[in-house]
Amino acid sequence: MKRTLPTMMTLALMALAPALANAGEADTCKACHNGSVAPAVDALKAKFKTADALVAGAKSSQNPMMKAIQADEAKLKAAAAEIVK
Repeated sequence: MKRTLPTMMTLALMALAPALANAGEADTCKACHNGSVAPAVDALKAKFKTADALVAGAKSSQNPMMKAIQADEAKLKAAAAEIVK
């Protein structure tokens, strides 16, 4: 009984650890922008020279897969800044 609480707390911490990891915003984009599903990240860098241009391009996309991303402008701007740098 004395070990139950520390054991449960340890298991809870281990279960939550992956959720606490913070990957870069551009990593979300790289899942689809790999060259086969959508244009590769390198192609985006070549096409859009500034982060603002990349955000504008993402917002003007008619692809239904972009709808969820288009709604979060802060995430778009952070990802664009990482991609263009």
